Amino acid sequence: MIEALQQAGFRNARACHFFDSFSGTTKERVARKYEVRGANFVAYK
Repeated sequence: MIEALQQAGFRNARACHFFDSFSGTTKERVARKYEVRGANFVAYK
């Protein structure tokens, strides 16, 4: 994802926060099995 942001012209791209985006849903178990997480990114253009 960082590379895609850089190729789109953004600079100083980084992931600043990771979270369990499926917590409390019916798909939480599947997300844990496949290690799915959400992430917030910050980048400057």
